[in-house]
Amino acid sequence: MKRIQYLYRKLIVAAVIMTGTLMSSCTDYLTIIPPEINTEENFWQTKDDVNGVLAKAYLNLLSTDAVRKAIVWGELRADNLTYQPSYRKEIKYIVEANLLDDNPYCNWAIYYEAIQTANLVIERAPLVVDRDPDFTEGDLDVVLGEMYALRALGHFYLVRAFRDIPMALESVSDDNNMPQYPQVHPLEALNYIMDDLKKAQGMVMKSGKFTTTEQNYGRITENAVLAIMADVNLWRAAFATYYEGTTDLVAAGDAQKYYDECVQNCQDVLDRMDKAFEESFEAQNTSERFAYNLLQNEGELEVREEDRISTVYNKIFGEKNSRESIFELQVEGSNVDNGFAVGTYNMYGSEGKPGMLVVPANFIGKNYENDDLRAYSFTTAKSVSAGSSAGSGSGGEKNDICVAKYSAKSSPATDFRSPDSYDANWILYRKTDVMLMMAEAMVARPSAGADDFRKAFDIVKAINTRSRMDSTDIRHPLNERNYMTRESALELVMKERLLELSFEGKRWFDLVRKALREKTTNNIKFVADKLDSNSGVVKSKMSTIDGLFMPIFIEEMRFNKLLKQNPAYENDDSSSSMN
Repeated sequence: MKRIQYLYRKLIVAAVIMTGTLMSSCTDYLTIIPPEINTEENFWQTKDDVNGVLAKAYLNLLSTDAVRKAIVWGELRADNLTYQPSYRKEIKYIVEANLLDDNPYCNWAIYYEAIQTANLVIERAPLVVDRDPDFTEGDLDVVLGEMYALRALGHFYLVRAFRDIPMALESVSDDNNMPQYPQVHPLEALNYIMDDLKKAQGMVMKSGKFTTTEQNYGRITENAVLAIMADVNLWRAAFATYYEGTTDLVAAGDAQKYYDECVQNCQDVLDRMDKAFEESFEAQNTSERFAYNLLQNEGELEVREEDRISTVYNKIFGEKNSRESIFELQVEGSNVDNGFAVGTYNMYGSEGKPGMLVVPANFIGKNYENDDLRAYSFTTAKSVSAGSSAGSGSGGEKNDICVAKYSAKSSPATDFRSPDSYDANWILYRKTDVMLMMAEAMVARPSAGADDFRKAFDIVKAINTRSRMDSTDIRHPLNERNYMTRESALELVMKERLLELSFEGKRWFDLVRKALREKTTNNIKFVADKLDSNSGVVKSKMSTIDGLFMPIFIEEMRFNKLLKQNPAYENDDSSSSMN
């Protein structure tokens, strides 16, 4: 089987033997770091030691467990995925909103493991500066910046999925003296997260300044930090709107402030990316410029229409590390198990063979236009109007539409990566994601007006137009005059995020953010329509904001007595009654 990218393998060097033991630690949220890593006499002597643990922090996010949870937490609960009846019941329970606190997908340990690994580097790496002349103060700053950002990213995943979480800001090495941290309010957690990102911003490598393409996109650089900041500010604004008037953590005008900061974060990323493009060889040899310097689909129009080829897909997901990339975890090379391949193959399948999850029957025809190349690149759909596409949990003979993002080598989805040569990267942030975050923030902020609505429309149009078979003659073009109110502009932006970013671990979180902003779940209950039955029960269980977040895993509740269960699950007939 193919293995994780050479980038991380090179970083691990001799330390791989030591850091490999990190994966075998406890399952509680304060993952114990193995004694041999904590002992300064045996470790933390050389630059290789530091790089080994740093690489491990990245690899945590590429583990099978992390990838499965990113997909389940960020996609499965939404409208674009459902389960295969023959697969595990814990998946079925999540789709049917029958979440119990013993469901393994409620276990957050893998993300705290990544956080704890980052903590260890933050605390111990400074010791190595005096011990290894090859590890300079400049090297230290870059490493610390990456780990502050990765620690922030780990906590951010957890806030979005669970809302009320403990903040783990120091490593834990003694299982006889395990601290019991209480959960904090999500706005407080996001403040801590932003503090880490601000530290990271001044320390990480400038984007494009590493020596290889894989490093520039596979390690956290300044553009990646700014993209995470933008995402965090979107969530700060949504939570501030929801909690305004109920907590001292929200002051009047906070939502506007956070949206403004998000817009600025996004603009900073786009400006840096545009500058890099203008300075590139590619720009010097390109006679035509496109909006936002986006990649465009190339080739003869007749071929593109007949064969449904998206060269944009080929560059972003096939060749990987495109100029639209900001941060994508690198997969390829050898020596470290390819957990990403196992995770995505189990969840999404490959070569047209369904995994645990498939695309709901009416999703493609309901959302994509006939001439949108993304429908044929991101999934195995042959037509957007196919009525019998995917199973929806009730059995019966149906033609499954599978997720092709990642598994398809090129567009359309006919040539696939096999499980033993799976070299797709896991993209966390890319240019169009940042553009759409910017558009969302502009039209959601209280001060939004006509100029904001026009700018958001222009952003969506640029992304949507480049995705069509014939961008000069779109069959159903977008019309600006239909999107000149906050409600209609937001609907447009969120729809384009669905079309562009489906299956990347973002859709459910987009819907939760929408519910927080609107202070109701009424406008996202439609996700239950993917079920053949029990949709009414699911909608009932989605009647409160609490129900949009995961329950705390039963083992965590048993270990840490300061944890409080999500109110939506306190009275369920769940395994917590066994306590």
